[in-house]
Amino acid sequence: MGSPQRLVLFVEGDGDREAVPVLVKRLLTEMDAWSDVFLDVQPFVVGNVADLTAQAGKEWVSKLNFARKRPKLGAVLLVQDGDLERIHKEVFCAATFGTRLAQWARQAGAGTNFSVATVFACQEYESWVLACADRLAGLPLADGRPGLRSDTTVPEGDLERAPRDAKGWLDQHIEAGYKPTRDQRLVTELMVDHLDAVRARGMRSFQRLEKALGELVNAVRTGTPIVSPEASPVSTE
Repeated sequence: MGSPQRLVLFVEGDGDREAVPVLVKRLLTEMDAWSDVFLDVQPFVVGNVADLTAQAGKEWVSKLNFARKRPKLGAVLLVQDGDLERIHKEVFCAATFGTRLAQWARQAGAGTNFSVATVFACQEYESWVLACADRLAGLPLADGRPGLRSDTTVPEGDLERAPRDAKGWLDQHIEAGYKPTRDQRLVTELMVDHLDAVRARGMRSFQRLEKALGELVNAVRTGTPIVSPEASPVSTE
């Protein structure tokens, strides 16, 4: 067995830069993946999907080329919000744009020299937090401030459709309000102890995160770089 390979995170904003590694670390531990990968401590903050898909993915490929300079690169995982309705006059579809980014990544050597997977949280990263909000109710944040109010319950219905403004929902239900740059990591530190509740809501975007991370770990483990999601074969019928 070779030495572990580097897993680099690409995230949307400064709050994600602090929070996403906390979540990914927990998932990697659950997967018993530390003999295969190690997590880079400096995620790339890359903006939203509209930024990355402009000019046929020019900025995306450029940032991947920067990531390639980090030693022992095995994989890159992109985690972004999926709350934009239209991008460059096109209706946003997580599967379509995720596949497009994965294919453009080949220009930087993905699928040959290292692996890439793309994930969109629908509607937002904070939508996953909402899925276990009742479990977090009344728990203090790690810095000692009150977190979600003790009477907080999980919104009903499909959390990947509503509430659209999950950040705003948290702002209304956390005692001192919610600021991603200050609080996203802190609520994630609580959330990771209740991933069973998140999984129980059947959120396809969270399932995608776990699947994508598993694909990357397996690609490093087997020495077979991938891009994910892979484009579906074109039908000849």
